[in-house]
Amino acid sequence: METTEKRHYAVVDNYPRKLTISHDGKVVAQTTNALILKEVGMTVYNPVFYIPKEDLVEELVSEAERSSYCPIKGEASYWNFAENPTTEYFAWSYEDPLPRSKKIKGHVAFNPKYVSVLSEPT
Repeated sequence: METTEKRHYAVVDNYPRKLTISHDGKVVAQTTNALILKEVGMTVYNPVFYIPKEDLVEELVSEAERSSYCPIKGEASYWNFAENPTTEYFAWSYEDPLPRSKKIKGHVAFNPKYVSVLSEPT
């Protein structure tokens, strides 16, 4: 368990199933090497899947004008499609995460507003 404040912590575990991430019926990522991050802060957040960047099927590009900071993970970078971007950010990553979250480096998480997630046995 990772702690930065008494009331904010996160756990990152390997996710032992195959994940397929789709947008409008098109596969954008598929992996058997996902991570699942469970975080509790001022509230309990929904678990988030992080997919290795090398398992992306669709090209994403950085949206440098948007960023945010998490005391557990660090500075977030936001991503969208190279072609036909969504109206909001499509995904995010922590390019240089804080030491306590180093497992998510090189991984991308997706905005649940835009994707479907299929989890199946490996």
